[in-house]
Amino acid sequence: MKKRLVSLLMGMFLVAAPAFAQQKIVTGKVTSEQGTPLPDVTVIVKGTSIRTSTNAEGNYSIRAEPGQVLQFRAIGAAPVERAVAAEDFVNVQLMRVATSLNAVVVTALGQTAQQRSLGTAQQTIRGDDVAQAQRENFVNSLQGRIAGVEVTSTSGTPGASSSITIRGISSISSSNQPLMILDGLPMDNRTLNTGVLASDANSNSAFSNRGVDFTNRAADLNPEDIASITVLKGPEAAALYGIDAANGAIVITTKRGKAGGGFQYNNSFRFESTRAKPELQRVYSPSGVSSSSFFYFGAPYPAGTVFYDNIGGFLRTGKTATHNLSFSGATADERINYRLGTSFDNQEGVVPTADYGRVNVTGASQAQINSWLNTDLSMAYTYDNNDQVYKGDLGPLIGLMVWPQTDDAKNFLTPAGTRRKVTSLGAASEEDNPYFNVAKNQINSKNNRIIANVGLTLTPVSWGNLKTNIGTDSYTNSNLLLRNPESVVGAAYNGLLDLADLIQRNVNAQTLLNFNSHQLTNSISVSGLLGNSISDYKATTDAATGRDFLDPNFVSMNNTNLRTSQTTIEQRRLVGAFGQVSFNVKDYLYLNATGRNDWTSTIPKERNSFFYPSFSSSFVFSDAFPGMRRFMTGKLRAAAASVGKDARPYAYRPALQYKTTAYGGYGYNFWGPNLALKPEFARSREFGTELSFLNDRLGIDATVYRKQTLDQIVNDIRGSYGTGFILFNLNGASTRNKGVELTLRGTPIQRPGFVWDFQANYTHQRGIVLALPHLLPESYVSDTWLYGNVRNGTKPGLSTMSLTGLFYLRDTVKGSPAYGQLLIDPTTGLPVRSADFIDGGYDREPKYMVGITNTFRRNRISLDFLVDLRRGGDVFNATEHYLTTRGLSTETLDREQPRVIKGVLRDGKEGTANPTINHIVFVPAAQTAYYTNMSEELFIEKNINWLRLRDVQVTYTLPSGFLGARNSSFFVKGTDLLLLTNYKGLDPIVNGNSAAVGGSGGTGIDFGNFPVPRGVNFGVRMGF
Repeated sequence: MKKRLVSLLMGMFLVAAPAFAQQKIVTGKVTSEQGTPLPDVTVIVKGTSIRTSTNAEGNYSIRAEPGQVLQFRAIGAAPVERAVAAEDFVNVQLMRVATSLNAVVVTALGQTAQQRSLGTAQQTIRGDDVAQAQRENFVNSLQGRIAGVEVTSTSGTPGASSSITIRGISSISSSNQPLMILDGLPMDNRTLNTGVLASDANSNSAFSNRGVDFTNRAADLNPEDIASITVLKGPEAAALYGIDAANGAIVITTKRGKAGGGFQYNNSFRFESTRAKPELQRVYSPSGVSSSSFFYFGAPYPAGTVFYDNIGGFLRTGKTATHNLSFSGATADERINYRLGTSFDNQEGVVPTADYGRVNVTGASQAQINSWLNTDLSMAYTYDNNDQVYKGDLGPLIGLMVWPQTDDAKNFLTPAGTRRKVTSLGAASEEDNPYFNVAKNQINSKNNRIIANVGLTLTPVSWGNLKTNIGTDSYTNSNLLLRNPESVVGAAYNGLLDLADLIQRNVNAQTLLNFNSHQLTNSISVSGLLGNSISDYKATTDAATGRDFLDPNFVSMNNTNLRTSQTTIEQRRLVGAFGQVSFNVKDYLYLNATGRNDWTSTIPKERNSFFYPSFSSSFVFSDAFPGMRRFMTGKLRAAAASVGKDARPYAYRPALQYKTTAYGGYGYNFWGPNLALKPEFARSREFGTELSFLNDRLGIDATVYRKQTLDQIVNDIRGSYGTGFILFNLNGASTRNKGVELTLRGTPIQRPGFVWDFQANYTHQRGIVLALPHLLPESYVSDTWLYGNVRNGTKPGLSTMSLTGLFYLRDTVKGSPAYGQLLIDPTTGLPVRSADFIDGGYDREPKYMVGITNTFRRNRISLDFLVDLRRGGDVFNATEHYLTTRGLSTETLDREQPRVIKGVLRDGKEGTANPTINHIVFVPAAQTAYYTNMSEELFIEKNINWLRLRDVQVTYTLPSGFLGARNSSFFVKGTDLLLLTNYKGLDPIVNGNSAAVGGSGGTGIDFGNFPVPRGVNFGVRMGF
């Protein structure tokens, strides 16, 4: 056996040797239609694994034999093929196209294909556009640029988490975020859930994902390292990725080296200011302190009272400095290329002590070992250091608003260095001075992350290749949360310190056997692939909480008297086998079918294996009927898919935990077992068309889709306490999502000295709840119950983004003269509130979203801008409700005005033909319960619209040789400079929780959140 193996290897190398002897180095240059050099164009020797890419000047060199064919491919351009002849150079011109069906695009599993062959909806943006957006968290740069994608940032402070959804909310309680793929393998985008903190084991000290935020881990990626991002919008396009891509997938390709790359340096300096300047009344003085907050129902201020601008004096100008340096190159024959990059980002937010720093070091190399073996290695190291501030009622914004405006908040310490109070109340009863809050109540998160990926491509035969990747994504996330002993949030515990170290280890392996296109008949060809993937995820969080500080100024667990610890282990393994077959009929009809079977560890063994298929087709009717090509080119596409989804770890069997009760030992947690748990399934279908006119200068991409999820798993449903448990994870929910996506793009003007490109993305989507498990009347995520009595509750027939609350009661008897009117308490004259959570007809889902991008290029100057428009969707302005119930809102200035609330008395005659009309007169200044018991529904602002200038940038290309650079440019950019909205709060883009919360989360719940700041950037880009 050993002799046979040696003979086989020797034979392979003997065959390979003469092959190399016949090869020669082919060089050339790739340019655009205007003669501009095109970098990053992929050059492939057809039928082999030999490839390279063009450098910044568009030059390339590659080994090939006479008679072989070179393929030139670039995303967004029509591919070109050239045969290698006796000449040693091949120059090529690529056509830049808007919606050309011949354009090359990235698809699932990192494959590339022509747009004409795709039967599913997807959209690609260049890495340069992502980097140009100047967002530290690249996820935020996707809003408005891709139809069907919605990004929501939790606040405007550095390191704030961002959630991203594709085609709306379909899961009631689980994550709706898409799978992220980095260079072919999954990338972790976790946001820390406060449930792993030791203090969350006690409901009195638990955060429950309220009042704190942690960065989503996709922010670790440096935008300058991204070559392209492709969004696979539905299960149809992402089916090959399996259950983790049930919500779609974002495929990220990072940059690689190229010959002549050299050094690339760029920088950016940004200055930010905030919109956080709410209007507060300065007529009525404080009337007292209750629930740790000041109330302002007192007498009018005396004439000549001095007021301080505590809000304006507190906030600062934000500053960000970013530096990126990379070096890339390749050997003379381009058989080896390499790229090394480093980045330093330092951000000071508009809120004091809110800072973010990130260091990135990346390396990548590709090598052609011989004619049948290629390697691709990459590694990325990231270090983040984020100082956050609390939000909501724990945060400084609420403190700034309620702090007496007659007191200079800057003086927050006594001469002894302790907290200065303005009342005689104890530390646990008086609102924190905002300066004291940010100085003493700390939140810090440090993250060390390494992502490594090794890829091998073997092409020993002409009919296909074998590609395998193995990678690891590991990080350690160290968190510190301090509630100071003198603070209102820590005084009850004499200080409370949380420490939590999350150690995440993700290992992924994927193998693909690709079958090249094979001609079955003169008009039909077939291609395909087979593959498998193995993913192993493990997260261990070692957490501890300490109370009762010995020294109030020494932040250490050793400085606490009462300590408890908690270790949380989350482990999940997923194995998948999949395949795809594609038929090409006469280059105008394409039929694709995929199938995948997954085995997951989070579903009981009897049901943990499940298969799901997908089918798609593309019909290029302009090629089938050539006469149409004089007017247009176009295709029709249709796709259908079924995709499964598993549960979170340990969802079906309770885990033991240490108990602090008498005699100690182990016991179960709150969650009960469900050995009948099974995977949920989503069935989706979509139809679309892609049309282009005027020689591809105008293009339209339209998609209509419908998705229904069955047997959906709903987490944390309350059950009977008689079971010995409190919460259960149950199947039985059903949701339906449908929508329309339109992309219009083109080049209205294209001249040698001037080009105008534009793209408009339109999104309309709607999610409806069809059923809940066990006929439950309502389902909600408890973490979203973050203020008052409103939460993200939903019921059958309601939107997946509805809100429920303890709203005012109304006459509900149809036919009654008072139908729909408020029910009034006969003893007070005030409306009566419901004792149960009810639907008020509120929906946070927008009617539609539009993103419009324009690019103007004239000679050396270019202008780019992105306008983001949203129509409809409700926002709960909890901050304004808070100010109103405390007498600080300017809406309370008419408190001396007598009034009668329209409605009928709740005297037993409501709902009859003769209800009692309310005539009870009251004065709010004397009956302050009118304000303090006011229903939150009056502050859910309906149909909120906005127009936001997200980005605007002017770039000037400097002459060649400037400061010795081969190419250089200078830019000035504005971010979020303009916001036009009918929202009365600070910013309608808001999330009251963090991206860790599932379902619809706290999107559209605005309580104590700092708005997204306005920013101005300037910087240079230089290549040497």
